[in-house]
Amino acid sequence: MKTLKIIWAIVLAFTVKAAAEDQFLNFSEAPLKVAIPIGMQGYQPTPEFVVGTNAFYTLTGQIFTNATDGRIQTTSEGFSGTTDKSTPWKTLTELLAVYQQGSDEKKIRSLYNASSQSFLDRIYSTPEMTAKMKTHGLATAGMQAVLGFDFKDGFVAIVKETQVSGTSFMNTFYFVKTNGVYLVSTFRNSDKSIQNIEVFFNTHSAAELIK
Repeated sequence: MKTLKIIWAIVLAFTVKAAAEDQFLNFSEAPLKVAIPIGMQGYQPTPEFVVGTNAFYTLTGQIFTNATDGRIQTTSEGFSGTTDKSTPWKTLTELLAVYQQGSDEKKIRSLYNASSQSFLDRIYSTPEMTAKMKTHGLATAGMQAVLGFDFKDGFVAIVKETQVSGTSFMNTFYFVKTNGVYLVSTFRNSDKSIQNIEVFFNTHSAAELIK
C-alpha cells in the first residue's frame, strides 16, 4: 500500500508539471488583405484604398479568427510568469501576468522600451495614479489576440481584454524589437487605416475582416 501511494504521488507530480507548461501563441506572419466597410460608423476616410463599398488594406501579420487560437495564457492556467520576449505574444503573455499580479512598477518598466519610460514616470508619479494602474491590472481576467501586423518599425497587436466583471473592450498594443526582444512602446496612433481597423472590431468579428 505504501509503495502504491508513492507511485501515485510521482504520477500526480508529473501530471501537474505537464499541465503547468508555458503555452504561447505561434508568431507567424503572412500577407493579409483586410476589408473595412466605408459605411461603418466611425470610419475615417481613406479614399486611396476604396474599391466599391470597402477600403482594402494590405498588411503583413496574422489574424486569429476564433477565441481559442488567440487566447493568452494566464498564470492560473500554468504560465510561469517570465519569457524570453522573443515574440510580441510572449511579451504580451508576460504583461498580462504582471497586470494580474498588481502591476508592479519594476516589472512593468522591464516590459516597456526606453522611449516609453517617461510615460511610465507619469503613470507611477502619485499614489493615486499607481493605485489606478493596480486596479486596472487586477480587473483584467484575460486577453485574446485578434490581429497583429507590422507597422513602421514595430508590430501592432489588437487585443480583446476581458474584465473580471465579464465586460470586455478592444485595446491596441505596439511592440518594438530591441536587441532581439519585443518590448511594449507607447503608441500615438494617427494612422487612419489603423483607426478604422480598431473601430471595426467594436462591432465585427475577426473572420469578417478577411476578404
